Amino acid sequence: MDEKKTGSPELVRLMLAPYDELVEVDIPHGRIRALHHTEGKYFVPIVDSSVRDIFSYASEYMIHPEDREAYLAFNDPGTMPQRLAASETPGMLRAEFRYKLLTGGWRRVEQVNVGGAGQGLPEGVFYAFVFDLETASGAADADTEKKADQYNELTGLMWEETFFTQSKTFLRAHPEGWCMVAIDLEHFKLFNEWYGRKRGDLLLAKLGAHLGNAAAEVGGLACYYGQDDFVLVCPEDRPWLDRLYAELHALVTEHGASVGFMPAFGVTPLALGDSVEDAYDRAALAAHRAKENYHDRVCVFDPAMFRQTEREYQILSDFQQALEEHELFIVLQPQCVISTGHVVGAESLVRWRKADGTMVSPGVFVPILEEYGFVTELDRYVWEQVCAWQRKWIDGGHTPVPISVNVSQIDIFTIDVPAYLEELVRKYDLPVETVKVEITESAYVENGPVVDAVQRLREKGFLVLMDDFGSGYSSLNMLRSLNVDIIKLDAQFLRMNQNDRKGLRIIETIVNMARTMSVPIIVEGVETQEETDFLSGLGCSYVQGYFFYRPMPVKDFEALIADPGKIDTVGFRLRSKNQARTREFLDPSLFSDAVLNNLLGPVAFFARSGDAVNVVRYNRWFFEEAGDPALFEQTDAFLRRLVPGDLPRLYELLEMAEASPTEGAGGVLRFRRSDGAVAEFRLFFYYMEEDDNGKKYYASLQNLTRYLTLDDHIRLLSAVCADSVLFVRRRGEGWSFQTVAHGLEDALGMTAEAFERQCAALGFFDQMAHEAEKDALSAESGARTVEFPTADGREVDVSCRCVAVQDRESGVEYILVVRRL
Repeated sequence: MDEKKTGSPELVRLMLAPYDELVEVDIPHGRIRALHHTEGKYFVPIVDSSVRDIFSYASEYMIHPEDREAYLAFNDPGTMPQRLAASETPGMLRAEFRYKLLTGGWRRVEQVNVGGAGQGLPEGVFYAFVFDLETASGAADADTEKKADQYNELTGLMWEETFFTQSKTFLRAHPEGWCMVAIDLEHFKLFNEWYGRKRGDLLLAKLGAHLGNAAAEVGGLACYYGQDDFVLVCPEDRPWLDRLYAELHALVTEHGASVGFMPAFGVTPLALGDSVEDAYDRAALAAHRAKENYHDRVCVFDPAMFRQTEREYQILSDFQQALEEHELFIVLQPQCVISTGHVVGAESLVRWRKADGTMVSPGVFVPILEEYGFVTELDRYVWEQVCAWQRKWIDGGHTPVPISVNVSQIDIFTIDVPAYLEELVRKYDLPVETVKVEITESAYVENGPVVDAVQRLREKGFLVLMDDFGSGYSSLNMLRSLNVDIIKLDAQFLRMNQNDRKGLRIIETIVNMARTMSVPIIVEGVETQEETDFLSGLGCSYVQGYFFYRPMPVKDFEALIADPGKIDTVGFRLRSKNQARTREFLDPSLFSDAVLNNLLGPVAFFARSGDAVNVVRYNRWFFEEAGDPALFEQTDAFLRRLVPGDLPRLYELLEMAEASPTEGAGGVLRFRRSDGAVAEFRLFFYYMEEDDNGKKYYASLQNLTRYLTLDDHIRLLSAVCADSVLFVRRRGEGWSFQTVAHGLEDALGMTAEAFERQCAALGFFDQMAHEAEKDALSAESGARTVEFPTADGREVDVSCRCVAVQDRESGVEYILVVRRL
């Protein structure tokens, strides 16, 4: 339903006129909101977003190239209030442009901008109306009569059915020299979770527009296949495809995305007589393989890929049998005190021996389970085996040592890991300190759910280890924000090029970083006496590797720790702190820029002379994390952009850092961005030295405005939503579900968790799913009235509406909306 507000007579007349598009532009808050949209006509994606993003997108993709400069000038938000006030009709501006039609042509339109107090609108807010001048004059383009369901409005590209129909015709006319390309944006669900659905939609719109233009330039076809998938028919030209990939990658990077969201291209040649549907399957399989190679993301189909896929499916099938027949078993690799060799713990690893005695390497089956989403079944099996063994060992009268279990990012997104592990230790009546949790370092990067899981695990008493530290993402800032208990460092750096000492210096730097944060280190993969001596000299206390013990069967491990003289029951502890040697970070002979970026995270060097504080140097990650070059592009920009009320806090932090060079000092400071918005950053300063030019500081940066956790999103959404909304997935004979908004918390007297349990107890999900499927078959949809019990025993009438969806990326199958009547 259109949202129409009362205002001046001119505004009322416009509201009653036959406009095609209407948006509200809120200049002070930098937002644009769609109020009316004509479906299936213009290439206008309905994305509520920032003024800057939408006008930039529109000028590049929606407006005729010859009109772009005039369009940007007409819609300049900086001068809009003054131009509206000075216009011939106060509060009203008019201009003509050519808008792109969804089907590819251009249409002459009139845009009318209305704003100001005289028009009855708040200060800084204006409405933009778009009128079709050609339809008004009776010259309607036949293109606009095409069905809207042939094209996706967000991207402007053909849907699958239309694309395949046109591809068949195209292939008959172009039998040679063409190919089909499947394009997949990796981990796009996570992109939406981290950056928000609006930003994700805007990225899809830009990708679609760019692909549409690219296809038009070479006379090809472009399709939006749903979710984060696109398809092209284009010339079989590898240099052209490489350029296109680079352009799409640049678009993704512009939106702040990291390497984890890189596009993947799968290419298959086309020939006369090919089934275009089969060609897409081949291209999609090649795109799937392209995700495995971060160095070359354009992969050409090879028939061997089918055979590889068949092998993977066979592994998956055999894995289910392995779970049922207990072919999987754990082995344990001891973790030792470096000075004594005493066992202080162990890591659990999994092995697979088939019924015929054949061993399946973890390097084969684990990546396949991760790729197809079955690794959580494996991990839960291992966790159970570890807890069952610990219980058996304690019942035998023995002293337990803590055992590490591995937790993947997939586990955290699939199940409630902290609650699951808590229930396991309760089930086996284990002291919580007997189970340690290892999470791979790469899972932590900008990942709200993982950060939240780590915090909850530690609150429940579990020791949390960051595995593979230093493999590419680690930073001092990450350690501080996560508060992990132990980090595990791979000894690979010890075996780098022996002609230089860079690998050794990297380990030394990481050890100093961890010591600064009072975090113990386990170095794993230690294989020689020389490596052991070097690590001992650095102050490393704990090691894991073949030099001490290989992974061993449980019985052998039991024999080892049955001797009290071979175990250390004190647990992990940190040696006395030494001040980190900051200057080592600055020595260009030791580290490349890439190594420094990976080790240090977003960092910069500051100089203070009197009251003047300036950014002297910064690395690439600092630039990206800040997200606005205006914060430090000029000498005095840092202080000019700082919110004045935070200036005393800045000086206080610098003085605290100088007073405590080893510990440093950190706090939250607010800055005014170039677009007028206020951004919050956590800066952590370390004092370095003072020279003739003033005092020098090293600082790390974290952009807090980018780190809303999932709980924050739920809390904020619940504050403005009167309904309770659940995402529901079918899991075997049961259900998994998550409340994404809980507006009924006060009315029912229930938390979101209690609400979910009550819905499950009432058989809500089976009942509502059945109703939703009936609605889908009958092309009808309606709400049902249900009496819902409250926390205090009353019953209230609620309206329930369940919608069946098929979201392959998230796995959501139903959306349940509950509203109080």
